[in-house]
Amino acid sequence: MRKNIQKNLLSLILFFILAIPSIAQSEKLTYTRAYDLNFVMQPDSMRLYPWIENGAYTNSGITLGRKDANRILFSKNYMKALPLINKLRSEFTQRILLPNNRLKEGVVGFECKGNGLKRVSMLLEAIDEKERVLASENLTFQPEQVVRVFSKRINLSNASSLNIRINALGEENTEAYLAFARLSVTLDNKPIDDYPVRILEPVKMKDRLSYIQENKDKNFDLEQINEIKGKKFVALGESMHGNSDINSFTFRLIEEAIEKQNCKLVLLERIIEKSLYYNRYVQDESFVMDSSLVKECQEKGLLDKIRAYNRGKNDHEKVRVLGIDYPWSKNRYTSSSFYLFDFIADMNKKLRVPEADRLAVLIVNDRLSEAIDYLAQHRSKLGKVLNNDELICLEHLLNLDRNEINTSEVDRMIRRDSVMAMNAHFLINKFANEKDKMVCIYAHAGHVNPISTFPAIPCVPMGSYMKKEYGNDYCPLFITSAGGYASGVSRDRKNEQKRLDKAPTNSLEHYLNALTDCSIYFPITSSFDQLTLTRFRGLLDTPYQFYPSNLYQKFNGVFFIKHDDQNNIPFYNISFEERTKQMIEKMNRRKELVKEIESKLNTNFSGIRSQQVTHEKSL
Repeated sequence: MRKNIQKNLLSLILFFILAIPSIAQSEKLTYTRAYDLNFVMQPDSMRLYPWIENGAYTNSGITLGRKDANRILFSKNYMKALPLINKLRSEFTQRILLPNNRLKEGVVGFECKGNGLKRVSMLLEAIDEKERVLASENLTFQPEQVVRVFSKRINLSNASSLNIRINALGEENTEAYLAFARLSVTLDNKPIDDYPVRILEPVKMKDRLSYIQENKDKNFDLEQINEIKGKKFVALGESMHGNSDINSFTFRLIEEAIEKQNCKLVLLERIIEKSLYYNRYVQDESFVMDSSLVKECQEKGLLDKIRAYNRGKNDHEKVRVLGIDYPWSKNRYTSSSFYLFDFIADMNKKLRVPEADRLAVLIVNDRLSEAIDYLAQHRSKLGKVLNNDELICLEHLLNLDRNEINTSEVDRMIRRDSVMAMNAHFLINKFANEKDKMVCIYAHAGHVNPISTFPAIPCVPMGSYMKKEYGNDYCPLFITSAGGYASGVSRDRKNEQKRLDKAPTNSLEHYLNALTDCSIYFPITSSFDQLTLTRFRGLLDTPYQFYPSNLYQKFNGVFFIKHDDQNNIPFYNISFEERTKQMIEKMNRRKELVKEIESKLNTNFSGIRSQQVTHEKSL
């Protein structure tokens, strides 16, 4: 019996000795697995970098599995029954870290099938460590209903990354699909899986990192930060939306800039039409603002501080707070016209100035050219309802919306950064044109940097326009954190707050979190003129939040915010259904108010017309 036990035990040990290497070998990380080159499109710990769908195209098709000979293929589809769209539009991007920068050439083959497509394009870009595009190649083709491979070569000399963007455009009002089968990549005539997967090295500094610690008030003396000295435009770029540590810190920094750096204009990544309420609140002591209009409670604290600062000051000395974003979505729930109507109607609720009612009705019905003319003709009477800042902004927004009225939702979203820069430039010229007035801009790092929006929607970032316009007067700074919570929209479109994933050991955030027990600032030196893994999280809660980025090319300095439980704020989780219900209720209230105002205007017009007829008869 004992011999049998020993024999069985020995067999079991031998099994594990032989099996473990084979298991490890089967789980070996390959480029195909790490970058999902087989288009599995499912979360997996071995898939380091999932494909990134262009957010502008998310609602321009639906995802379905499509049967092929031996497996179900991931596909994007358009069906005539889908509302609001009339054709398939889809785009996915993958950026592959190449095994080294000594390669000469690559060949990319896209295996796919499709139908009802006007064209499919595959853009290849060779990108270096500075995130510069060294070479690009584009292939346009029309798939068939059987899987075929479409290939393109690209020069990879001195490249450290290969960017691949696949874009599909369907025929109008024609059912269409594109099914993704496989992406084959060869580098210098060898399959990419023959190379070891490049993983970015942990952050290592040749010299000791020189940094400034936060003071006892958990803030920084901006006079100590050389990169800010003499700069008119300080752009604070957060690595993620919805993080209370970053929000609390950035608002304290803005307060410091107002009190000690003569900051007179604060520009936020908020829809400019909605921000008119913010600007009215900080300038008008008598104005009571609906609390639901404020996105975060820390933001309300900033507005209160600015309101107190403005108290008793003349118009020239006051601080303005305005948004630079615009409503790229135009549908029955959201549009610039709706937001402007809401604001004018709210401001005119007690005053009942008929000219303001007339203007609001013209705007909500998208009669924008008439609204622009009406604003010019009745500016003095409209001034009883709207202050000078609001009249200036209103004229700008009406002209902007008139020019964009026939632009599709997809194209409006792609143009978002260019419009943000246009709005910023307009507001700076109107409210902070003097050289001694500082402007603080607070937005996502993907917007404020001058180099790249990756991994967000591919376009020229707002920071690029700002850098070209203002040169070295424009100072973008990066703000990041390793811990705490962040709010966002989940895959099932629910607004919720989640604890942040632990920063990878080779990320900037991990290095800084281990380095210091408090928040710090450091200038970015040439030691960072290479790709570094760092956090990038937008509004959507995605499974992966760390991407390679050259911080030296993008920013002048870094604020690292240490997590503090005191910054944790209660968050109201709201489902997609509940949010939709609220939007429908607001839409219905707006419809009723439009009817009420139109009826009142028609009654007033009839009364005036009747008096005119009576007067004419008496003559």
